Amino acid sequence: MPAEHPGNVKFKYKKYYFVRKLVCKNISEQSRFDFAIQYMSNILMQGDTQPALVQSVSPLIVSAYSDEMDAVIFLRFPDELVEAYGLTPGMRLVTSTGYERLKDKVAPDIFPGSDFSGLYGDFIPIVQLFLAGKKQILFSGGDQEIRERPVIFSEEIWQKVEKKTAEYAGRGLCRDGFFFVKEK
Repeated sequence: MPAEHPGNVKFKYKKYYFVRKLVCKNISEQSRFDFAIQYMSNILMQGDTQPALVQSVSPLIVSAYSDEMDAVIFLRFPDELVEAYGLTPGMRLVTSTGYERLKDKVAPDIFPGSDFSGLYGDFIPIVQLFLAGKKQILFSGGDQEIRERPVIFSEEIWQKVEKKTAEYAGRGLCRDGFFFVKEK
């Protein structure tokens, strides 16, 4: 099923290699990441555009929302991204999100809300700011369009995301920000 609001952003290799250097400890992990480039590129371009919030900066945790699940999950990223992108707590971000069906079950760290579509059991959010862009400049100078994307969501949606983030914070759950590559 095509995304209602596709991400329509391009995978940027300069950003990717910066992130890969931060998260990969050895050649095996680098290879796994490299094999996932097309997968990440497809989600960034065709995945559903969804809101996300910087939940904390030390450690760097992003709360990613899915309207299909009406839920958030927390994603842990390398702290070096805080300085590289000028991240602050509560900062609004955007993800491109893919979905997975899990045969009549939901991932154990997802707590679907009342607007859960029931179509999927898991979601794969990719923070656009960390891997995508429209211009060639590596960090903030070329990311203006990505940084402006959160305005596409209404204040009502942002309030919902903030509420779900506050509720989820007490659960003590957090995925690696690149779980979709590391678990494959």
